[in-house]
Amino acid sequence: MNVKSEDHNSMDVVMRDNENRRTTGPNFGMNPASIILLKFLIQVPVNECTYETTFWPQVSGFVRLALKAELQNERPLHTYSHEELYRSIYWMCWQGFQKRLHADLMREIEETLIDLANQLEIIPQPEEWVVKFAEIGKNHAKAADILSSIFAYLDKTYIQYFLHENLKKILFDQFRKQIVEKFEKRVVYVFGVVLDNPEKFGVNIVADIVISLYKMNPDYIYLNPTVFQNSIPDMQMPLDFEDIRLRHQRLETQYQIENLKREGWEPGISQLKRTSSSMDTEENEEDEEHNSVKRVR
Repeated sequence: MNVKSEDHNSMDVVMRDNENRRTTGPNFGMNPASIILLKFLIQVPVNECTYETTFWPQVSGFVRLALKAELQNERPLHTYSHEELYRSIYWMCWQGFQKRLHADLMREIEETLIDLANQLEIIPQPEEWVVKFAEIGKNHAKAADILSSIFAYLDKTYIQYFLHENLKKILFDQFRKQIVEKFEKRVVYVFGVVLDNPEKFGVNIVADIVISLYKMNPDYIYLNPTVFQNSIPDMQMPLDFEDIRLRHQRLETQYQIENLKREGWEPGISQLKRTSSSMDTEENEEDEEHNSVKRVR
């Protein structure tokens, strides 16, 4: 079997199918000079040199922009032509660079999310942290749709066909690994505050967080089942809801214990220390009282 010929045939089918359905969207007012550049790119042979100096920088810049909402203030997403980006990716894949493109894309996604996690790490105030977390979560849910569309050709002909994975799921899994798992207990704390004081962080911000998380993975309801129920109308409760509730309670308990430890509390030992300390104090008081009686005499 001629694998390369089969790959190209499958790519052509995907390309025609995508052009018919126009899943990559229209030209969002992109600069005409940039459109000319991208149209020129798909006529240029892809080799190691042109990939590293021309093709990948153009694509990686868009990936980074899509994943970082803060960058979109200076350069909105519509300054890129989604259709031309799709065609550029198609051309790289057809020229045999799908494996290299996939590896570089995975690295770009991981590094960008690690950078966003580092930004969250240095925010001490809960109010500011929640705003940033909501921005990152809401943007990532949107970026997953956009990137899955732009990279649909690579996704169908390489990621799904050869690796038996899915780009959108990869994006959601990376968000879980780099963001949710690292700040799991902090999210639990924030949602607990929301229940006690609903107006503290703002209704819209909380809704943005919950809806985005639920879109990426409905299992995130374990972070606070009640908050998810309150924020998502007609949400269907999973069959293992009781297990989810218990998981949430365990996380809350772990967070409280960690806070106590940071304040110097040690289970079991600290109680002995306090008891020993109080006994020493009582003995000292008795000695002082005895000495004062001697002086009076």
